[in-house]
Amino acid sequence: MHPVIDYLTNVLPQRPGFQHNPVQVAYAQALLDGVKAQGQVHFVEGDTGIGKSLAYQLVLADWVAKGKRMGGKQAARRAVISTHSRALQRQLLQPENLTIVRDYLTRTQLPALSFQLRMGRENYLSPERLALQLGVISLEAAQQDRHLPANLRQLVRWALESDGCLLDLDPAWLPEGWQVSDLALRRDDPLPESLEAQLNEAVNSDILVINHALLVVDLVTQGRVTQAASPYVLLLDEAEHYPELAEELLSQRLSLQTTVRLLTLLKQHPAAAEWQALLASLTDAERAGSAHGISDEQSAQLQGAIEALLKRRPRESAHDPALWREWLHVRHSAETIATRLREANRYLVLDYSPVRGLPGIVAHSPSAASSLRNGAGARATLLTSATLSDLDHAPGEAPQFRYMRSRLQLPTTSKRSGQQVSFQAKHFGELRFRLPQGLPHPIAKLQGGGYRLDEDYIERVLPYLLDQPGRTLVLCASYADVEALVDAWPDTQRHRLVAHPIGQGLNELVATLESDSILLTPAGWEGLSPTREGNSAYWSHLVVLRNPRAARSAVEQRLVEQLLQRRGLDSERAAAMASGMLYRKSTVRTLHKLRQGLGRAIRHPDDQVLVTLLEPRFPRPSATPPLAGVIQSDALLGAIPARFRPAWQQAEEPKALELGDRRRQTPAESLQADLKALL
Repeated sequence: MHPVIDYLTNVLPQRPGFQHNPVQVAYAQALLDGVKAQGQVHFVEGDTGIGKSLAYQLVLADWVAKGKRMGGKQAARRAVISTHSRALQRQLLQPENLTIVRDYLTRTQLPALSFQLRMGRENYLSPERLALQLGVISLEAAQQDRHLPANLRQLVRWALESDGCLLDLDPAWLPEGWQVSDLALRRDDPLPESLEAQLNEAVNSDILVINHALLVVDLVTQGRVTQAASPYVLLLDEAEHYPELAEELLSQRLSLQTTVRLLTLLKQHPAAAEWQALLASLTDAERAGSAHGISDEQSAQLQGAIEALLKRRPRESAHDPALWREWLHVRHSAETIATRLREANRYLVLDYSPVRGLPGIVAHSPSAASSLRNGAGARATLLTSATLSDLDHAPGEAPQFRYMRSRLQLPTTSKRSGQQVSFQAKHFGELRFRLPQGLPHPIAKLQGGGYRLDEDYIERVLPYLLDQPGRTLVLCASYADVEALVDAWPDTQRHRLVAHPIGQGLNELVATLESDSILLTPAGWEGLSPTREGNSAYWSHLVVLRNPRAARSAVEQRLVEQLLQRRGLDSERAAAMASGMLYRKSTVRTLHKLRQGLGRAIRHPDDQVLVTLLEPRFPRPSATPPLAGVIQSDALLGAIPARFRPAWQQAEEPKALELGDRRRQTPAESLQADLKALL
């Protein structure tokens, strides 16, 4: 018996809070087989709650430490773990996990190992660049500027009070035309002292934890970030997120509005005037929120403006260092886009902002996810997640991995293709479902553009957030959802409300919750695994507020349309087919997130939790028709693991009060009536 298998079978169950889990053992065995198969990419799906993270930490630690003991070339073994969420990164490095790994190494007389976390500079805010975008001397000065809109003051406050990780930044705070990448640290920017020290330590660690964004950079630069070389193992947890992150990072975008502002600050007034005229010419409110190909006339206009920009020769000594670095970045982007324009590149489009239709030039990189194959021959690559497969298989059928394989461009016939296995918990906890009837569509369109939670919807669902004792986790789709709920929260229940502030570590916040707290967060769908208390689940009640389907990319829609048109389809049919293709792709991603969210409820075989699904588009087992304007989707049932389908079929279906009925009651009467009906 392999030492890791022996430890999981006979030693770990002796620790408080642990017990023998055959599924975890089988999962670990698949990983052990995978690390031995160097040069291949393995798909190893593991259900939520089976103990994946601890299993792969033990497997990787065993492999690296045995290499150190062997000496020679094998002494250089390293492991890199890449994740999507910060919560999972923190979980991997929390003392409890590392104590267990060290205990295993001690028992098996293997060398001690070092563990480090590395976040790339592009994940952190550049204070100088934000100040530049705001047109102020410093962020401290901006904080005192009463003329700044509330969202910008909130952005400044976040920048000054948090660690500046852009993964925690709510894009809703950004003005129209701004991108999160506009504020990131760039290659030539000075590093904050704390970040510089962390990066130096991480380079020499035995097991390095990074995020997928940093992994993309590492793979396309042949290991410049991790400096990992053969022999090593790369494991991606939450691996289904890698394709989207790779596309986002390897695509380039040049905002015309930002370019005008930059040229003006550089006092390059002729070029600024030309770009301002181009901005005015291309701005199109009717195209707001969409993307379009670049016409010959527009291409000529853009090439002329870019040539004018590239002829500018501002003096570095005359400008602030942050402004100069921004100029170098824009110039580099302009050079790349100029090359694409000359080549008439088919992946070059105009992307229009959602409300005013402000244009940006996007050079898309649709095959970016295939970067994961870079250097694959020199390592073993393990992809894992609770939601790695397509989640469209019927109970008893083998799961398929078509979505991930297509994004990675890795067919089953490839010599790099390794294991394809899935491990599902047989009996793990108990869920009870509640799906209220009579709920309206959760989203309302605003008159000035944009969307928010519908007020009627909020009023009808609030009672289902408040009626259960114990801790409640409310999974929201955005921080805007959190704010809308907070605004409508009844004063009598304020003592239970905990709204997750942007920038605060979620695990740290959860550790401070009272026994009856109600936590509202959009960041808890994955990686959140608080320790259960005594013999009870940490959460008594889990609420899914609405479908977390991400907005469809207008750029991707346009590019797929163009591809189909080149294959002979007319524009109308191409648009319809492209919408269908992207909708199916989006459905897989939505199912992944919903399944992960449901997994937050059950973290132990004895956990018993109520799950309230407020999304009216989720099918009700009674087949009761939804309200007008709501279209239910049977595909969403794929989010419920097969072992919990019988519980869904027995779900409670209380009827929500209509808005008119609620408004005829006082707040106290309304809450009392709701609680009575629900209980």
